[in-house]
Amino acid sequence: MSDRNVIWVRDALVILFSCYVVFAVTMAPWSNLKMEEPLPDDCGNGCAPLVKFPENNYYHYENSLTFEWNPVSVGYRVVVTDDETDEVLMDSNYTNVNTATTSRLPTGTYLTRVYYTGISGSNFDTFPILKSELVNVEKDSGEKLTIIWSAVTVYYNLEIRLHSETEIGPEKVIIHEVDKLEETSYTYSEFVNGKTYSWSVHALDSRGYISESSPLRDVNIDTTKFLAFELFNNWEVPFLLLGVMMVIALQAGVFLAREEKDD
Repeated sequence: MSDRNVIWVRDALVILFSCYVVFAVTMAPWSNLKMEEPLPDDCGNGCAPLVKFPENNYYHYENSLTFEWNPVSVGYRVVVTDDETDEVLMDSNYTNVNTATTSRLPTGTYLTRVYYTGISGSNFDTFPILKSELVNVEKDSGEKLTIIWSAVTVYYNLEIRLHSETEIGPEKVIIHEVDKLEETSYTYSEFVNGKTYSWSVHALDSRGYISESSPLRDVNIDTTKFLAFELFNNWEVPFLLLGVMMVIALQAGVFLAREEKDD
């Protein structure tokens, strides 16, 4: 094989490798690098669900968009006391479960109580009681008690508001509401191009407690601005384009240097 053929094979391999790197960078899960917002510790009846998508001031190019958020957690407190001495033998907190098991207890009668501590971030003055019963342990060797209670169900309510101009100034008017969603996503398909909307979501449990609402996030429905938003809002896209241009410039420089040497 001549030197020129070797050079062309080498350049082809370099280009293929560069394309592989670009493809790998493109397919990397960049969204996993985004840090989630920290949840506050005190939210009254519960903190708002953490929004996943779309982010604030998002530009979209279709009249349909799926909103996504993280589920909220619910907590319980299980207390077991000796019915004769009032000694507390178990006092534990649980999240998103409806069963608990004690350590081995000796023969006797025990009072088991299950309290609802609310949606994550709740700060109740007193915990609502979900279950209270007396349980007898009759085995001489003692036994473990398994406590089961009815889980509190969580639903989600979502609001979509349209930005509009009125005589008294700009307003955000609710144009769509959906209640008691069991899933943590919802698709709305009646957006109008050129309009700006806001959306928020809050949780509601089967005990009637309502969490705080997530901050309003704007969604812009504008086909002409969507490409620019995608290019400059996501840092990995400009980085990827820069890498492609550097690879092209490198290959062009090698080719020009070879041509000058041949001349």
